[in-house]
Amino acid sequence: MDVGVAVIGCGALGRIHARCVSELDGVSAVAFCDILPDRAALLNEEFKGRYATTDPDRVFGDESVDAVYLTTLNDTHTDLCVRALEAGKHVLVEKPLALTVEECLRVSDAVERTGRKLMVGFKMRYYDMVRKAKELIPEPILVTMQMMDNRWPAGAWYNDPVKGGGNVLSQGCHSTDLLRFVTGRDPVEVYACGGNYYQPTGVVDNLVATFRFGDGLSASLVQGDANCPPVTSKFFMQLFAPDRSVTLTDRLTTLTYTETGKPPQVFRGSEDGFAAQSRDFRDCVRSDRPPPIDHLDGLWAAAMVSQAIESARSGKVEPVKVWA
Repeated sequence: MDVGVAVIGCGALGRIHARCVSELDGVSAVAFCDILPDRAALLNEEFKGRYATTDPDRVFGDESVDAVYLTTLNDTHTDLCVRALEAGKHVLVEKPLALTVEECLRVSDAVERTGRKLMVGFKMRYYDMVRKAKELIPEPILVTMQMMDNRWPAGAWYNDPVKGGGNVLSQGCHSTDLLRFVTGRDPVEVYACGGNYYQPTGVVDNLVATFRFGDGLSASLVQGDANCPPVTSKFFMQLFAPDRSVTLTDRLTTLTYTETGKPPQVFRGSEDGFAAQSRDFRDCVRSDRPPPIDHLDGLWAAAMVSQAIESARSGKVEPVKVWA
């Protein structure tokens, strides 16, 4: 039996997810929902849904909808996730799960209460070279993650302090999630510097942080929109172990592996994770197994960014913990 899917949020990300749904066996598009009716109607026609609507409650009350993809503005995630879960729907929500730890906890509580599945859209975990890096160095002692973009336009919704949160909050969760993914550990504390340097909306636009994990492992994060560097590219990561290292460049699609006394090895992959992410979401819904990236992953990613910002403000080492 097909999994009936609705997409709420029919912008660029909604279109990407709709295309993934259309290419999956065992999944059928039921509805497309957006505050702009023309946008919902366009995707509904293109991907052959049954109806378009501006009312999420119509989707939540539709028994033919088993799962909901949420690709709306960041500040709407909490409310829509909770409403969808309480209506008995499984949820795939685009990152960030929410903009604050408290909001993430509201979603986590709804997941636990309802028993529905929630998956967070951390697509970068699926990049083949990220997985290759984890395979080559499964136990790193040092990790660096850098995500530096060109300056975000001040008038864009994602740079609004309420709707989007700015670069560090909105995109930083990708970086912190990758740090947890490649280390296989949860952080203990963080010390950070940074803040608002030039964005007129007042958001935190650039940040440098050092996280301490268990077993003495440490990781650094460089996150912001001061400028996109041409050599490392926007996404750049390194993993270090005794006598070995991995360097990921070209937006994490080129991997260079070095080992003392041996010539470097270069591997190349692709920047794609949406399709595999949708496939895993479908499989966990159909087989009643936990999603590979769940609400706790979303909570940890948000807590790491939140506490790094708090450390930059306080000038002190801050604990990183989740209250789940």
